[in-house]
Amino acid sequence: MSNSLTADIRILLKTINHKTAIICVGNTLRADDGVGPYLAEHLATDTNLMIINAGTVPENHLDEVVRFKPDLVIIFDAADFRGTPGEVRIVNEKTVPVATLSTHNIPMSVIYHLLQQDTEAPVIFVGIQPKSLDMQEGLSIEVKAAADDILIYIKKGYKHA
Repeated sequence: MSNSLTADIRILLKTINHKTAIICVGNTLRADDGVGPYLAEHLATDTNLMIINAGTVPENHLDEVVRFKPDLVIIFDAADFRGTPGEVRIVNEKTVPVATLSTHNIPMSVIYHLLQQDTEAPVIFVGIQPKSLDMQEGLSIEVKAAADDILIYIKKGYKHA
């Protein structure tokens, strides 16, 4: 495992339960921006959590999340917070609009607030610092390692929930 996950991220990931909605955002054609879909693809095979591969249109999935009535909503997306490639952080609610890199029709800050309001659940935005956003498929080594660490912690915590 890499050192990409801080203690607060590890604690968050271990608290996931069956009433958690995980929304994975990103564009697989823009290198590390595909980290969200990568997470969704690998989580969907091992858990019965609500996993949404929102691609570049997270706004299309808001009603589905609200109907699920989650206790917690976690949004994963590539985010430029000036960290090192593969670094994972909980992105402060006030910086969500400037941190998101995906090509969304509606700003992530609006989606964040709509989910908070409509689900009445905590919404946590987890950003993964990209190395590259070039027009190419595949994650950098650093971002893939961070994503794999996230998967390990979610699956480990979920099995004990």
